[in-house]
Amino acid sequence: MTKQIDIFLVEDHKIVRDGLRALLLGVKDVKIVADAASGKGFYEQFEKIHIDIVILDIGLPDISGIDIAQKLTLNQPEIKVIILTANTDENNIVQAVKAGVSGFLSKDTPKEEFLEAIRSVQKGEQYFGDAISKIVYKGYINTIKGKQPKDKKSLTSRELEVIKLISDGLAYKEVAGKLFISTRTVETHRNNILEKLELKNNIELVKYAIKNNIVDL
Repeated sequence: MTKQIDIFLVEDHKIVRDGLRALLLGVKDVKIVADAASGKGFYEQFEKIHIDIVILDIGLPDISGIDIAQKLTLNQPEIKVIILTANTDENNIVQAVKAGVSGFLSKDTPKEEFLEAIRSVQKGEQYFGDAISKIVYKGYINTIKGKQPKDKKSLTSRELEVIKLISDGLAYKEVAGKLFISTRTVETHRNNILEKLELKNNIELVKYAIKNNIVDL
């Protein structure tokens, strides 16, 4: 039996909160168990209930969603954080990454991608999606170019394929489909790559791919 993923939604617009609740109706493994319109409302509730993932808007009326995310990732790392916002400019994305969020989504994200992000983050992965990933690439490109790249000789041709596809913004399931392998095999390749290159996460993997001209911007 699939374990339910408990979501706390922090969003100041009621129409968005109601819309997301309606979106998740009938989805057996994902449920919004609480919501709040402000940071204060979130802090009044979050310790009283079980939460797997907090979905945060950035522009809350009292506390920045980035500030809440930073405190959560530092003090409650078992609770994952996804930023959901209409403001997907480069600065917000970079600040969210620095705060340690597991995902960043635009409010116009379609239902299937929204659910894929939640399920991926629950499994311990990071999810930024194709559009957001491209903004991240461009945001780092000036600081990345010109730095000495790490040696690529220890990577296999299959590992290089996996790096390229992940860096292109594909989810693990999509990578698996492209390479005709299982999702679990993709995850194994990704973990082996991170270990070989001494990288921590997919953002650093993207930076590596850019430095080594594995992906084109």
